[in-house]
Amino acid sequence: MNAEGIIGKRSGVQPTNLFSTDPAIRAAEHPHAAELRRWASGYLSRPHRDLGRPGPVCPYIGRAIGGRYLWVCFVEGRRIDAERITAVVDDLNDLFPALPPRHEPDNELKAVLAVFPDLTEYVDIDAVQQVQKTRFVDKGLMLGQFYPGCTVAGLHNPNFPALDAPLPILAVRYMAPTDFPFLNTRQEWIDTYFKVFAPAIPGFISNSMAAKLVETPAGRSGSAPRG
Repeated sequence: MNAEGIIGKRSGVQPTNLFSTDPAIRAAEHPHAAELRRWASGYLSRPHRDLGRPGPVCPYIGRAIGGRYLWVCFVEGRRIDAERITAVVDDLNDLFPALPPRHEPDNELKAVLAVFPDLTEYVDIDAVQQVQKTRFVDKGLMLGQFYPGCTVAGLHNPNFPALDAPLPILAVRYMAPTDFPFLNTRQEWIDTYFKVFAPAIPGFISNSMAAKLVETPAGRSGSAPRG
């Protein structure tokens, strides 16, 4: 499974498979790739006592790792501003459908991570995620931010920092049924959620339900590991 020829036209990012078994890919990988694999397999795929529910932090990550469905591109440099991050996100939006696997049901488990290993300030990460989230939701996708010290709470324990990560990351994946709490602060997001997961509901009914379900934001801005 490779992404040969899949390159961002704006930013030049080229995703590689994080769990590839190809010796050539492993030999040329970024120095932080091993750290990401440890985070994914040693943290996200395992239970946590503070999570607030049984099971791994991300209930889908184990199958994604097993299928080698996780893609990553590293964007180096300390002087990366919101404009540069936006260019990367624009490219991820274009490239995500082309990354393997492309067909259901396996494609629902894939994700691509844009990693900014040299950044130590995350204001622009948060800002770009907030601005760009709607365009991803409109396509049935989620754009989530992760970084060291991120305080966005988990779904089951408000004291659990669900988006804390060893490196600053913007991640793209398909929307999951458990994403509702991250979409219920705007009616257009809930509308899309219903279109994806409840297509049998008549449109006028789902629109009415969406209007009644919108909540006042309470610190939720991203998309936590699915669960």
